[in-house]
Amino acid sequence: MAGTTAARRCRARGVVAVGLLAGLAACAPRPAWIHPYGAADPGVGRIVEVESGARLDEAALVARLARARFVLLGETHDNADHHRLQARLIRALAARPPGVAVVVFEMLEVGQEEAVARHLRGPEADLAAFARAVRWEDRGWPDFALYEPVFRAALEAGARVMPGDLPRARVRRVARDGYGALDATFLDRSGLARPLPPPLRRRLEAVLEEAHCFRLARDFLPRLVRVQRARDAMLADRMVAAAADGEGRVVLITGKGHARTDFGVPWYLRARGIEDVASLGFVEVGEAGGPDRADLPFDYVWFTPRAHPPGDDPCRGIRPRGRSAGLQRHSGSGGGPVTVPSPAATTTSTRPPPGDRAAS
Repeated sequence: MAGTTAARRCRARGVVAVGLLAGLAACAPRPAWIHPYGAADPGVGRIVEVESGARLDEAALVARLARARFVLLGETHDNADHHRLQARLIRALAARPPGVAVVVFEMLEVGQEEAVARHLRGPEADLAAFARAVRWEDRGWPDFALYEPVFRAALEAGARVMPGDLPRARVRRVARDGYGALDATFLDRSGLARPLPPPLRRRLEAVLEEAHCFRLARDFLPRLVRVQRARDAMLADRMVAAAADGEGRVVLITGKGHARTDFGVPWYLRARGIEDVASLGFVEVGEAGGPDRADLPFDYVWFTPRAHPPGDDPCRGIRPRGRSAGLQRHSGSGGGPVTVPSPAATTTSTRPPPGDRAAS
């Protein structure tokens, strides 16, 4: 009877709305989904511990994530359900000692610390003004409204927000000139100076090719590999720097390609002798073989509805990409590379290619 009353109370509070994350986290036994595509799939909402194959409820997931100092929450960038769950988990982790000290965002570039400090001073921060200050719209990410609940949850948890990504100009230099564009001490401490083992290198190349609709010129692929590795190494470096400031967990908000345990950010954390890491990938149903897959490259997987309807092909209209194409930031739909050829030169599609689903 009490459970029924609680459920009625939750429905009355309208927990489907993105803005009511606090109420959702407090009372809903299962999330109410924003996206309708695949929401009726029996796998939606399933949480799996990948190594054991065990199915978990949300409380068990939080308990496992809370054991780690470094927690990675890997999203599809334009999936509102993923951001809603990220916010929910930040709140849940903040409630467990030692709490959440820092939330690192892939979507913010190193060098934007001043704007963060000026605009994000507490739970009542003007997030619209912050988005303007960091030129969110101009930098190619999905609508800031999708991310606002995550920033709000971080601020309400008392966590510091930290930019995590390489600046765009440095990304372009890495693509053009290689790792010589980066500081030598960073290369040494980050693990980036170490080559990926050949099987992982081949896997990364395959993921990048698929993420770009198998239309990359071979001469362009090494540049994307360099960029992806440099960004993974920087995100790991920022997490380590955040942890050095004191106690409390460090949470990374990122595309799920960066959260991969094989060649993503966890690889660079392990290269520094750090094993206190937990990676959660939010995976859309129908992607990567479905909820019965036992080999997904995360510690935990939470299956969700899709952000786009069936048959919506992000590769439609994509033309081959090669040496002559310019580089620019690509927001993707949930985990793709940030540096891709200019859409003006390569595509007529209004939707980005599926890079985020695999590689960022």
